[in-house]
Amino acid sequence: MIRTIGHSTYDVEYFIELLRKNSIDTIVDVRSVPYSKYASQYNREVLKRYLKYANIRYIYMGDILGARYEDPKLLFDSGKVDFKKVQKSKLFLEGIARLQDGIAKGHSISLMCSEREAFDCHRFVLISGFLAKIGTAVEHIYPDKVVSQAQMERQLLIKYHKKLHKRDLFCHSITQALQLQLAYELRNKDIAYNPTSKNDSIQTV
Repeated sequence: MIRTIGHSTYDVEYFIELLRKNSIDTIVDVRSVPYSKYASQYNREVLKRYLKYANIRYIYMGDILGARYEDPKLLFDSGKVDFKKVQKSKLFLEGIARLQDGIAKGHSISLMCSEREAFDCHRFVLISGFLAKIGTAVEHIYPDKVVSQAQMERQLLIKYHKKLHKRDLFCHSITQALQLQLAYELRNKDIAYNPTSKNDSIQTV
């Protein structure tokens, strides 16, 4: 089991309370840029100190599990980052292996990014989607609830329902797995970083 959380603009004390409530002992920061314009308490060095006082381990992995890439080999023709290509890269797979090793050693890990809503963040589409595919259970922490990856995948299918190929009399090969794969790709294109403009398509906290 692994969890994820977005720091948003929460007071850091409240953020730590959420972590404790969910028995998290290790934060893995997957922000490509571990600094915040809107919440300086989440700047890398500052957050690391707060977490240390709370006896929560901080590990930075935004350099290998982040969402921002400029290598043309990892981009769609449109210029946006292609998560499917990233998931096949050596660095990404090494990052996943480190997460699995941490889980195996008994750590209670939460990935952390900035967006409050996981649905709008690469931690859901790029990382959690891959983890779920290889059999690792994932949950997303919110102030008032915990949402499973499976629940969010249902939300994904609803979001892109009109754009998904449907199984009918003339096409029997369209499975829900194929629909989900396409829905992930559509979400990827909606939120992905574009190195040309230096912008993420969705920027929320």
